Amino acid sequence: MFDRLAAADGIYYLSELGDEAIHDWGRMHDYFHYFNEFVLIDRSAGQITLVVAADD
Repeated sequence: MFDRLAAADGIYYLSELGDEAIHDWGRMHDYFHYFNEFVLIDRSAGQITLVVAADD
């Protein structure tokens, strides 16, 4: 992941998508911490990477 972060031309943070984006079972954990999603774009390699960081 660190190599992809270093090579990325653009790093975009995905904002809160709202309750309609949560899976039906998404709230079954009482102590779930919110997650962060980033999109990495590496134009020279022709790659798009979705990074999802979660702590539950």
